[in-house]
Amino acid sequence: MADESLEKLSRRERQIMDIILQKGSATVLEVHKELDDKSSYSTIRALMRILEEKGYLRHEAKGVKYVYYPAISKERAEKNAIRNLLSTFFNN
Repeated sequence: MADESLEKLSRRERQIMDIILQKGSATVLEVHKELDDKSSYSTIRALMRILEEKGYLRHEAKGVKYVYYPAISKERAEKNAIRNLLSTFFNN
């Protein structure tokens, strides 16, 4: 299991986690559509696989699609986001 610290994730990994935490679950295609740049579908799929390997996501097969779910609680992610904000802008 991940240490549940979103601070150690890249900017793109945090964006993916934000989308999945907000939606509760999502496929790669749903995440890809939510992102506002032109990252390729395969890049997003690879990052979601990496997030799963790191312990931040889990998936279930639904037909031919994988549906990804957060492996950390939304409350824990919110606390990490606040801690990261304070650290970034206010030196803790």
